[in-house]
Amino acid sequence: MIHPHTAEDWENIFRRSSKSKENVEFTVRKTENNELVGFVALFDLNIRNHTGELAIGFPKKEDRLKGYGSETLSLILDYGFNNLNMHKIKLTVYPFNTPAVKAYKKNGFTKEGTFKNEVFYDGKWVDIDHYAIFQNDWYTSQNEYQ
Repeated sequence: MIHPHTAEDWENIFRRSSKSKENVEFTVRKTENNELVGFVALFDLNIRNHTGELAIGFPKKEDRLKGYGSETLSLILDYGFNNLNMHKIKLTVYPFNTPAVKAYKKNGFTKEGTFKNEVFYDGKWVDIDHYAIFQNDWYTSQNEYQ
């Protein structure tokens, strides 16, 4: 059974994760009032292979489609590639989450494959798409904007 997290639960999750060697998690906050709007994480960090998975979320509908996602993606990719020396950062997404897919592609992620009927969601089986970005490709894209 899935239980929603309270603000206090999230605070505790982030405090515990600050000591983790396998996860890096950040809150996303508005600069004008420090209001919590979302989270971003790199998890299952594999030091040997320099890989990790990305998770990002903005729970409140009113905080979506305002550019927070693209800015957050840009910052976490910079952190992952420049500070953690990741070779590859991966993520999974529902194909019907078009705003997220658009933000991932805008930030350089490419689709690597689809797992068919992977998750039971909203009363039906749905696919999960797998995306990734490589350090060299990210560096190339950053140099193109300078």
